[in-house]
Amino acid sequence: MATIISIINYKGGTGKTTTALNFGAALAKKRQRVLLLDFDSQCNLSLSKGIRNSEKHIGNVLAKKASIEESIIKLDGFSIIPSTDDLLDYETSISNEPGREFIASELLAEVSDQYDYIIIDCPPSLGLLAINSLVAADYFIVPMQAENFAFIGLDSILNATQKVKDRMNPKLELAGILLAKFAPRTKFAKAVISNIVANDRLKNKLFNSYIRQDISLMESPAFAQTVFEYAPKSNGSRDYRNFANEFLKKYGKKETKN
Repeated sequence: MATIISIINYKGGTGKTTTALNFGAALAKKRQRVLLLDFDSQCNLSLSKGIRNSEKHIGNVLAKKASIEESIIKLDGFSIIPSTDDLLDYETSISNEPGREFIASELLAEVSDQYDYIIIDCPPSLGLLAINSLVAADYFIVPMQAENFAFIGLDSILNATQKVKDRMNPKLELAGILLAKFAPRTKFAKAVISNIVANDRLKNKLFNSYIRQDISLMESPAFAQTVFEYAPKSNGSRDYRNFANEFLKKYGKKETKN
């Protein structure tokens, strides 16, 4: 059975999609079977691998026009179910279904035994699809930048995920906060770390790994590549490799050695 991970933040520009893509690629390089699911109508995860206007997308799965298995696109190293820019229409179409919050969980159960990890790139809002991802997930990861308003969004996420845990998915757990676009030596960055460490709700939930600002992470999607393909010796490549190692050590299945 796959471990399902939601990558979530309500604020744009936090590295959510970059993390979903490159964390998934890093796990795949560890010989893990990885499926990425694009749940964002902006389709950034799909576009990051050059997938545009695909007839295979999660909207058709939600509308029961296609099975989840036939909607998977196999790439080099991992697989992906793309999004569509009409995804909000599909979200509306399932909004009146009984048990609508559990649709993703039921769908992913059909392919869960084929993967070690399923990573969901959530939309930047707490709509029905984001709730579906959390109901299906074992863990959620919050990428966060060290900036003035980061904690406002973080508090909202923690409150919402606690409600999902209490009401619909008791196994849901915060895997951790991942600092992205991070400059560790600045005074503000140090203040952000101090505030997270001092927060009782976030005790031991700050990953030691962090993602530095790196032009390679910005450029690689334009070439439909992960950072490992585009710039394998870059800081971005090292940072996501370190993060995947830390995640596997804390939460992962036994790693397959090379």
